[in-house]
Amino acid sequence: MSKYLITGVQGFVGRYFVEYLLSHEPEAKIFGVDIAQTCDMPIAYHSVDLNNAIQTEQIIQSTIPDYILHLASISSVGQSWQNPALCFNNNTDIMLNILEAVRKQNLKTRILSIGSSEEYGEYASQEMPLKETYKLNPLNPYAVAKVSQEMLCKVYTVLDVDVVMTRSFNHIGPRQSDRFVVPSFIKQLVTISQGKQEVMSVGNIEVARDFTDVRDVVAAYYAILHRGKSGEVYNVCSGTSHKLSEIIKTAENILGIKADIRVDETRLRPNDAMFICGSSKKINEELGWFPKYSFEQTIKDIVTYWQQN
Repeated sequence: MSKYLITGVQGFVGRYFVEYLLSHEPEAKIFGVDIAQTCDMPIAYHSVDLNNAIQTEQIIQSTIPDYILHLASISSVGQSWQNPALCFNNNTDIMLNILEAVRKQNLKTRILSIGSSEEYGEYASQEMPLKETYKLNPLNPYAVAKVSQEMLCKVYTVLDVDVVMTRSFNHIGPRQSDRFVVPSFIKQLVTISQGKQEVMSVGNIEVARDFTDVRDVVAAYYAILHRGKSGEVYNVCSGTSHKLSEIIKTAENILGIKADIRVDETRLRPNDAMFICGSSKKINEELGWFPKYSFEQTIKDIVTYWQQN
């Protein structure tokens, strides 16, 4: 029976990963940690402040997991501009606490560190798709923190800590907070379709991103945990990019509306890369992972979620 420790278990991806484990490996023992006091999932839950090195060491010592999926972080670029120090604390510092706890206890635990496509920075469109071999050029505090997290992991592989890493591109799906751009847009469009809102507020909708359904993302994380090569980095992406304007149009078609769209200056980000697309060749060829959910199906499922909530 495998034992899993999931940090940030109550977050968007954490909940989906728990569901994936329950359906694909029902005999697994699942430990979850987060900052909330209570948890409504059928797992062994602990409220832990991972910024506290002692608490982090204690939870790893008491559970001795076979696998750690490290999801706990501040995962918003916008938020990182507002509070860069907090972003570093919740990405780089927590990662260091986990790595040190595993190293000091000489555990054979495999750790999956979740990075971001933001680490690549801006490349010209003719240089797409972004490959794991490309030079990293972070353009915002969140991206810098994630590059630091990845570098720490690589240092610890030299110390015989078993770590695999991702550079995860944008993931979307039902239940994602409307603090993020895609659910924010679709929630607004659903509200407009219900006659409760007149104008749709947006930032730059001509930026293009590589979106993957969260249900495919957790399958990728499971594959990397079990079959990824120690010390290696894997892009988790679809290999296809869509402009935010395409998402709006797809949702409008599903809802049968045409929204009055207006740019809100406060939604515009400094240094926003215009076009990002990842190469999924490495994870496809080495681990046999491919996305199962189409872009259209994902958008439809998000629309349905906001219609019901």
